[in-house]
Amino acid sequence: MKLPPAAVMAEWPTPNYIDPPTRGHGVVIVNISCMSLAFIVVMLRLYTRFRITYSAGIDDLLIVAGLVFSIAMVVVTSIATEHYGMNRHIWDISPLQLPIVQKLNLCFQIMFSMASIITKISLLWFCRRLLGKGNFVVYQWAFIGAMVFVGLSGGLFTIISIFQCNPIRAYWQVSPTEPYHCMNDGAIVFSASVINIFTDFLVTTLPMPLIWSLKLPARQRLAVISIFGLGVVVNVAGSVRTVYVWKSMVVGYDATWLGWPVLIAATVEISLGLICSSAPALRPLIAAFLPRLLQSTRNIGSSYNQRSRSHKLWSSTGRSRNSRLVADDHRQPGYDSDRFEIMRTVEMESWTESRLANHDKMGHDYDITSENHPRALSPTDSLEMKNGMVYTSAASAKSSGSGRDLQSPFGDKPPH
Repeated sequence: MKLPPAAVMAEWPTPNYIDPPTRGHGVVIVNISCMSLAFIVVMLRLYTRFRITYSAGIDDLLIVAGLVFSIAMVVVTSIATEHYGMNRHIWDISPLQLPIVQKLNLCFQIMFSMASIITKISLLWFCRRLLGKGNFVVYQWAFIGAMVFVGLSGGLFTIISIFQCNPIRAYWQVSPTEPYHCMNDGAIVFSASVINIFTDFLVTTLPMPLIWSLKLPARQRLAVISIFGLGVVVNVAGSVRTVYVWKSMVVGYDATWLGWPVLIAATVEISLGLICSSAPALRPLIAAFLPRLLQSTRNIGSSYNQRSRSHKLWSSTGRSRNSRLVADDHRQPGYDSDRFEIMRTVEMESWTESRLANHDKMGHDYDITSENHPRALSPTDSLEMKNGMVYTSAASAKSSGSGRDLQSPFGDKPPH
C-alpha cells in the first residue's frame, strides 16, 4: 500500500475512530436509486426482446453481464462507505480497516471497468445489429473498430489494475514484510479515466450519423438521437469522476474523503450507460401498450392500381424464432381461409406479413418494405393502416404466386 510522505502524515489531525465526520449516506442513496432505475429498464428490454419481438441477441447477453458487474460495483461501494469508512477522512480510518478499504477499492475499479466495457460493447453491437445486411460497410467497420478499441483499452486497464503490485497483496498491505514493487496507481486510474471519457464520447456520437441517414420520419429520428444524446450526461459524469480522481489520487493524499464523489459519479455514469443502451430497444414495448405515441409509419396509398410506397425499416439480422399472430377481421371476399397475418416487430417499426397456416415458411412472395423491388398492387391486394402499423393481405396463394419472387428481409423463403 502506498502511504503518503511522513511530512504530510505528521500534519494530519488526531485520528477520531469513534465519531468522525463523514460524507453521509449519499453513495448508498445514489446507488439504490440509479441502479434500481437501470435494472427496471434492462428488465423491460429483456421482456421486449424475449416476449414481444422474439429477437434476443448477443447485445442482450452483454447488457445482462454489464448489469451484473454494475450491481457488484454498487454493492462494493455501499459496503465500503457504510461499514469501512470510505466516506471519512483517511486518518480517521483504523489501521486494521485500511487493508479492507484497499481491497474494496481495487474491487470497485475492476467492477467499474468491466461494467463500462461490456455496456459500451453491448450498445455498439446493438447498433451494428440494426444495420442488418444493408449497404452500410463503413458503419459496420466503424462499429467493429470501436468495439475492439473499447475492449482492448478497458481490458488493459483491468489487467494493469490487478497486477499493479508485485506481489498483488502488496497493494492492500499497510507494511509489507517482503520485497515488493507497485506502480503509480494514481497515474493508472487517471489515465484510464481520460481514455474512458473518449470512449464515452465515441459511443455516444458514432450511432448518430447512422440514425440520421436512415429513412425514418424526422420525429422518430430525433427521438432516437435524443436517447443516445443522454450519453452526454454520461460524459459529464465521467468528466466529474476524472476531476476527483486527479484530486484524490494524483495531487492529494486524503484519498477516501476527496475520492468520495468518484463513487457517486461512477454509479451515475454506469447506470445511465445501461439506460441509454436499453432504451432504443423498448420501442416495440411502448408501441404494444401505447400505440398512439409511436404512429410513425407513413401512410401508404390503398388504391387498387397504385404502387406500394417503399420505405426502409429497421430490421434484425435474422429471422425471429416466433412471431405474434394478428387476427385479420377485415378480409376481402375471396380470401383463402388458410391465410393469416404475422406481426413483425423490431426496434424501430412494426408491420405484418402474410403467411400460410400450413407452412412454417413465409407464404408471401413480395415485400412491401423492399426498396429495390416495388410491386404494383393488384385489385385483389389490400393495404391497411391499423394503429400506425401497415397490414398487408394477398387474395390467394395462386394470385401471390403469380407475382415476382422476392426474398423476405428475414431470410424466409416462399413455399413451393
